[in-house]
Amino acid sequence: MTEPRARGGIGRWLIPLIGVGALFVAPLAWWIQTWTPADRPTQLAAIDVAESFKRNPQLEQVRDRGVLRVATLVEPTLYIPDSYRPQGLEYDLTGRFAERLGVDVEYVVVPTIEAAYEAVANNRVDLAAAGLAIDPARMQRFRFGPPYLTVSRKFIHATDQPVPTGLDDMESATIALPTGSASRFWLERMIAQDKTIRLDVAEAQDKLAILEGIRQGDIDHALTLSHIALLAHKLSDEVAIGPVVGPPVALAWVFSRQADESLHQVARRFFAGARSDQQLKMLVDRHYAQFERLDESLSRRFLQDLETHARPYLPTFRRAGERYEIDWRLLASVGYQESKWQPDAVSHQGAYGLMQIVLPTARDLGLSNPADPTANIMAGAKYIAQLRELVPDDAIEPDSTYLALAAYNVGIGHLSDALELTRRQGGDPTQWADVRERLPQLSDPAIYRDMRYGYANGDETVNYVENIRAFHDLMIWVASRRDLLTQRQ
Repeated sequence: MTEPRARGGIGRWLIPLIGVGALFVAPLAWWIQTWTPADRPTQLAAIDVAESFKRNPQLEQVRDRGVLRVATLVEPTLYIPDSYRPQGLEYDLTGRFAERLGVDVEYVVVPTIEAAYEAVANNRVDLAAAGLAIDPARMQRFRFGPPYLTVSRKFIHATDQPVPTGLDDMESATIALPTGSASRFWLERMIAQDKTIRLDVAEAQDKLAILEGIRQGDIDHALTLSHIALLAHKLSDEVAIGPVVGPPVALAWVFSRQADESLHQVARRFFAGARSDQQLKMLVDRHYAQFERLDESLSRRFLQDLETHARPYLPTFRRAGERYEIDWRLLASVGYQESKWQPDAVSHQGAYGLMQIVLPTARDLGLSNPADPTANIMAGAKYIAQLRELVPDDAIEPDSTYLALAAYNVGIGHLSDALELTRRQGGDPTQWADVRERLPQLSDPAIYRDMRYGYANGDETVNYVENIRAFHDLMIWVASRRDLLTQRQ
């Protein structure tokens, strides 16, 4: 520790120093006021960027470049840079948008919400698509596109903590939030407006860090968006969901106000079209519905069994996926739904082995020993590939595979009835979401008596396919989560 200096000699130099300093203070103050080194270059850069968009509109720049640059975050429902096929709502939306523009997409993965905004502000990207909430505090610097999803804010907390009823029920609690989250600005406004709310706000790097903090016991409470809260609860029994807090939150893409509005206007038309033709509804369903249906205990058991039971069979699932052009993790998810990865499983209907293949189908597939897990997995993958050829020709991935999975469970005849019922009722038989709505009607006597193949337990088939979809996404997310955590160590 540095010892304090003796005070005895201060008077000898302090007054002259003030006098000499006065000669510099006035001009220095003027210079600081008119030229702040930290701010002025940024202002000049902003002017330069704005001028460049006046000369060449942003839409033209994107088309001339041939690439749409997108800032995003790695999250299960947003974007997962998977080696087989990237996943996520933002991936699908931005891919369709770029296709409309006639360009490719370059994804710039950023670590935090704040970094996504800065990438837009610094013109490193053309837009940010990262599950960002429309934020009044940022509207002076950024334009928000049309909202594509409305969610709510929810508390999540460690299960050993009491369930809060609201902001005023958490006196002196520390609330964790992702860095740069719009929820921070909202929460700070609530605290400033209501003096009865006494909370401390702490920022964590991102949502993954918060979830890990709750699981490890380092964080007691956090404020997050409802779809993240739901996923966290499905993944871990150490995370509980609290009440909704505040008004609904709209998610949207983010554009820079330094740019002209050409790209922003095309995005507005894109979302208007996606709403009118139900594409937006279909994509939201594809990335969120399966998690809403999945039972919490089943999801947690799946993650445990993934560590303990799946390992011996993963190489075979990989080979089968390559041979029959099916994502191997989807095949593994089918195996889990069918037998919990038990190679000696036998159902009461006479289905055998890890993929639960009945003997007549086994004979058709050339499967002589259903108890052999390798042969059973290969036969199951072959059967799914055959069923995929029998669904409507104009069904595209992943819907064609989802329809094939439904047939794997209920039979191709009953699926044909569901497709016909979908047509009759004005739905699209190439879309799993539309067929899913009609499958349960096959247990209604007023419906199935008029169908060729009669009664079927359609509810069971819907749960079957939705569980597989959720298991598949969980497998992808677990691998991505491990990679992210490893990078931070």
